[in-house]
Amino acid sequence: MYFCVVEMTYVNWMYNTSLQQFLDLFDYGIDNSPKSNFIKDRVHNITQCLTYKVYRYINRGLFERDKTTFKLMMGTKILIKDGKLNQSDVGLFLKMGAGVDDSNKIFPWMEQVTWLNLKALSKHKFANEHSMFFKELQDKIQRNDQIWKAWIDENEPENAPIPDYEDKINADQNIGHFIHLCLVRALRQDRTILASEQFIKDVLGEEYVQPVTDLMNEIYEETTPNRPVLYLLSAGADPTGSIDEYAKKHKQFPTGKVSMGEAQEPPAKNLIDQAHVAGKWVVLNNCHLSIDFMAEMEDYLNPKEKVVHEAFRIFITCLPTNEFPLSLLQMAIKVTTEPPKGLKAGLSRTFNTLVNQDFLEKVEPPEKWRSLVFSLCFLHSIVQERRKFGPLGFCIGYEFNNEDLVASLLYIDRHLNMCQQMSVPLSWKAIRYMVAEVQYGGRITDSLDRELFNDYGNRWINENCLT
Repeated sequence: MYFCVVEMTYVNWMYNTSLQQFLDLFDYGIDNSPKSNFIKDRVHNITQCLTYKVYRYINRGLFERDKTTFKLMMGTKILIKDGKLNQSDVGLFLKMGAGVDDSNKIFPWMEQVTWLNLKALSKHKFANEHSMFFKELQDKIQRNDQIWKAWIDENEPENAPIPDYEDKINADQNIGHFIHLCLVRALRQDRTILASEQFIKDVLGEEYVQPVTDLMNEIYEETTPNRPVLYLLSAGADPTGSIDEYAKKHKQFPTGKVSMGEAQEPPAKNLIDQAHVAGKWVVLNNCHLSIDFMAEMEDYLNPKEKVVHEAFRIFITCLPTNEFPLSLLQMAIKVTTEPPKGLKAGLSRTFNTLVNQDFLEKVEPPEKWRSLVFSLCFLHSIVQERRKFGPLGFCIGYEFNNEDLVASLLYIDRHLNMCQQMSVPLSWKAIRYMVAEVQYGGRITDSLDRELFNDYGNRWINENCLT
């Protein structure tokens, strides 16, 4: 597990994690796993608890594009440690036909890269096999040409029965899931990530593929005056709103804020000095613009000549940069605030962060309010997900974020209260205009994107959402 964590540094410098941070997770696994009188069961419980704790801790600080990579590393390393796989098997999965030179393609409908992958797969001997599992793959495709072509052309080949091999793969309890993953990787490379999710589920468990949201109170519980929270920024993600919202619960609002940049170090130092004494919270934004000041941060977090108030906390936001000081990375709790992948995950995060029970009951009548909140959160998740398709999603990339959703919900809140007081029906036209044209639409500059967003407004903000 520790080397999985360390090797993520090769993916992004900002993922640096110290041995001490890992040892804290190790202790947590021992202290919080279920007890047992049998050593074997106790060790199993510790292993399960530690594995999931490490996953959640590291996953919290990874960008969406890297989360599947980390889980794949975990799954394959566990199988290697169990002796079910070896390093060459993982090498096959990663490289496939990249090292093969064969231009004698015999299937005219197959792409050259797929042919090379097929050749590499058919020659590979998996760890627990005495013979090559896919040795006859080329012959089987020749004999059942149309059936294999239909499987390769499937919309979801990873979920479809595999011609000639389905029963044989299912019969292998040890690495059948990995063999299936390699076949999808070879013949339908574009579906590898989705097939990887199924592999992760089979090896690690259902909870590793379910959407997870790290709540602000869970993050805060791990902080100390000398252990800051480091938010890794991405397009359209701003954590200051959630920090301020949580600060109100601890009577720390307003928080002290400095947007770093030229000549902003002195104000930041003064703010930290005052917060040390008063026990206040400090938010330093855009710290990639003040790397030299970040290098001094360790001295501010562990001052030698004065006592720091135990309520003091510091929150840092920063774009990824290879110049960020290693010592601070290995002290900080790293968090990313990207919208998660998938509609389900997007809705789950919204209802775990912005929307709570008090929020759902604060407007009368509650039935209308709840329905409108869900419709708007659904629309927001659709927009966030669509943005990931680049120019296929929107002609121009827009920085839609949670503030657009919050502002839209605030308008609907006031509109419902006004309609209630004046005993008039809702104005769907007004709500649609404020959401699609003003709050979200205020960012839109392309006429086709505006047309698309207005269609979303017409589709999800109407009287049908109350049914």
